[in-house]
Formats: sequence, C-alpha cells, structure tokens
Amino acid sequence: MVKRFSVMFILTILVAIAHSAAVAEAGDKAGSPEPVFKHSDVVFMYASDEAAYKAYGATFVAWGGANSKERVKMHHDLGIRCTGSMWCLTAGAKTLYENAELREAVARDIEGKPIEVSWLFDHTYKDMKTYFGCTNHPAFREHSRQQVRQAMAGGADGLHIDDHLGVAQAATAFGGGLCDYCVAGFREYLKKHATREQLAETGVKELENFDYRDVIRKVAKTRDEYMKVQSKIPLIDLFRQYHLEAVADFVRELHKVGEEAAGHPILLSANACLPERRHVVVVKYLTHVVCEVSFNARQGTAKPDDAIAAFEMARSLGKPMAATASGWDWSHIKAKNVEELVRFWIALTYAHGQWFMVPHPQRQWCFNNELGTHWYQAPIEAFAPVYQFIRKNAQWFDGFEPIDASEIKTPANVLCTARRKGESGPIVLHVLNRDYDAEADRMRSAKDVRVSFPKNMLEGLSGSARLLSYDGDGEDARIETDGDTASVTIPELRLWMLVVIE
Repeated sequence: MVKRFSVMFILTILVAIAHSAAVAEAGDKAGSPEPVFKHSDVVFMYASDEAAYKAYGATFVAWGGANSKERVKMHHDLGIRCTGSMWCLTAGAKTLYENAELREAVARDIEGKPIEVSWLFDHTYKDMKTYFGCTNHPAFREHSRQQVRQAMAGGADGLHIDDHLGVAQAATAFGGGLCDYCVAGFREYLKKHATREQLAETGVKELENFDYRDVIRKVAKTRDEYMKVQSKIPLIDLFRQYHLEAVADFVRELHKVGEEAAGHPILLSANACLPERRHVVVVKYLTHVVCEVSFNARQGTAKPDDAIAAFEMARSLGKPMAATASGWDWSHIKAKNVEELVRFWIALTYAHGQWFMVPHPQRQWCFNNELGTHWYQAPIEAFAPVYQFIRKNAQWFDGFEPIDASEIKTPANVLCTARRKGESGPIVLHVLNRDYDAEADRMRSAKDVRVSFPKNMLEGLSGSARLLSYDGDGEDARIETDGDTASVTIPELRLWMLVVIE
C-alpha cells in the first residue's frame, strides 16, 4: 500500500540509503562473505517437492519450509540451500484468541485500540480479528524469538523474516505504534536524536516523563483524526524513523537468535519491499532481499517501472534480490489464466541482474479485495523451460555485471540491458519484447530487430555474436559497423533473446 510521507521523512530515509554501503563496509552486516547467489541460480519461494525442484533445476528455497533436520537434509541431498521463515506481522487470530498476553501485545492507536491488518480481513477465528503485533512489546518479541528458534531448529542455511516492519508498518501507515512500550522507546530515542530546537518547537521542557500521546491528543483524539492530520503533528518524522530503526535492530537480534538455534552462521533475508523507502533501513543488516514487487499486471508490459526501480535500488544498496510479484499481480494472472506475462517478468528480472522466484506449483499467494487470500497453482510446463534455459546457459549469466546501456538503441516496445564479465570480457545483451497482446496472452513477434550500440564496446572482443533464446535454437549473427556505431540484427524476437558478444 503506497502512502505519502512528509519531505523530512523522505529525506531521512534517503540519508539511510546513502549510509548503507558505509555501514556494511564497517562490518555491520550479517552472514557469509561469499556471494549469496550465482546469477544462474533458480530460487523457489516456498518449499516444494522433489519433482518440482528437478523440473526447474532449483538451487535455493528462500521463504522457509526447512525447519527440521529431516527437511534440511532432504534439500541438501538435492543440492539445494534452504531457509526457515518467521512472521513479524501478527501472532494470528487463533493465537490472539487463545493467548491473553499476546492479545495485549498488539499495535495500538491513539485511543489505545488494536489495529487490524487490513489485507487479512478474511483471517479470523471465532470473534477475533487479525491485529498487528507490536515488535516493541516484550511478549510479542519473545513470541517472535520463539518462532525463530522453531524455524531454525533444523540448522537451515538461512532465516527469512516476513513482514519485518512489525509495528513500524502500523506506525507509518495505519496510525499505530502508540502503546506504552512504543511511547517509552520513543522517549529514549528522542534523548539521543532530537535537537533542542525540535523539542522547544514542540513545547517539550523535559523528556524524563514525556508522553508523545499528549502531543498528539492536542490535535487528534481518534485514529480517524490522526490519519487526517498526522503530517502536521510535531516530531512525526522522528517518530516514524524511531519505529523503522527499532524494528531493524530487532531483525538484527533475531538473526543472532537464529544463528544460536542453527548452531552456525546463517544467511538473513527479509520481505523488504523495495523501492518503498520504509524498507531501506533494514537492508544494511541483510545478506539478501527476498520480497514482493509490483509488476502492474493489469497494464500488461506497459508499466514495469516499479519492478525495475526495485531491482536497481537493491543493486545500489549492494544486496541481491530474489523477487516475486505482488499478491494483486498474481490474482490477475490466476483470474485471466495468462502465462506469457509471467514469463516476461522472469526475463525482466534476470535481465536486470536479479532473481525471479519460481511461480509455485501449489501455493503462489494471491490477493485482491474481493477474495482476500487465495492461491495460484502455476503449471510447471509453462515456466520450467525458462529456468532450464538459464541453468543451461549459466556461463552467460554467472559473473556478469551491468554496464551502461544508455546509448544502446532499440525499436519501440523493445527493452535492452547490457552485462559484461570483468572489465574486458564477453558482453551479453538481454533483449526483451514488450509488445504484449493481452487478449491472446502472447508477445507479438518482431522481425529484424536492430540493436545498435557504440562501436567502442567491442574493444578487446573478436566481434562474433550468438543469439540464444529459451524457445528456439541458438544461431550466429553478424555484427555490422558504421562509423562509431555497431549493430546486430535479431531475425525474430519473440519474448527474450540473449545476444552474446565475445
């Protein structure tokens, strides 16, 4: 859900982006010094069965499913690294109904009322709704630690934290984060981070007994009122930043709990939904990002900007990203029974140096306002050939890094990225057709697609080119030069073509 934040809050988050690399260099990052993924890796979201793993050539399971020694051994025997997963969003309606202590440990608004998770409106138990858990409350924190211990009891390779924002999600978007523990934590945060001028403007004379709710009640006594005027509430930017930093620190703590439970160093990921900037604060503590991004499925291939921005932000932060589409996107795929659009998402993600998680054969999460949570069973035969192509051509994925593609020219409705191995090694152009016929669920085939680029890109190379696609045989291609420009012509572009230049 996209929310508008004040300019100061956005600037604060941008500062966090600028400092992420420096913090990581200082040794403040989790996990192994080895790269998390090779680019030819095939990542499953949830665990599956052996047949599906083999059909896709799976190498990693990113979103849990290996919380016992038997499950870990099964994955390792197949050559697959695996993870345990836990949830910072809520204790769940059933647990809240049964556990009075956790019923108290939920996100609270200015009236002290619990805040419902709006997208889990269909997740109820008897008369209990699903409420945000408060990651600042001792009871919910211990509940979260216990989840981690259970998830990592089998010694999995990594821990994934879903909905890592915890109470910060409620605080930054739904008028929450105002329980006694949150307010006490904010008071301590102000002691370290607020300037005298900021406190003076708010009328705060001393912080020892300061209660931020008193400031809020001067302008808003209900959550509805709060939501209307929140951007004008004094100290609101520091309040939001406090929540984001507090939950990032808690994620860091959960990583240590996971390592203790596993008995060895582990990878750490979170569902940090880039490019939304609230998620940036935690990224410096992760080894990699595992998340949902928006592909704007209802608009076909016309608006992949959000996804591309997510890929580029992850790269700028120095973290590999294993992504899937949003629940809204998947609900469109299921409702319309379209598959070519998903293949485009896979190609787009790998073309930008990231990983699109395998569309799950049994449980691909879907969501819309009419049906709530529901599931898509992705047919293996529709998508496995794309991943088999990637595995088969690993030499043209692994070790390649992005290079400037701004001077590469293509026809309209054709996207192109460029990747190179080392400073003077081979170049691979990823050429994507985005001329999508939504009614027929297919790309309109493009003939004689000319891709031109600066001739100096060929320096140190022989100038030979080969065309590779997942749905056709490889073929050689001529590189033609004209002055300072070189070009290659693709006889037929269906979905995705690799132009390998050696």
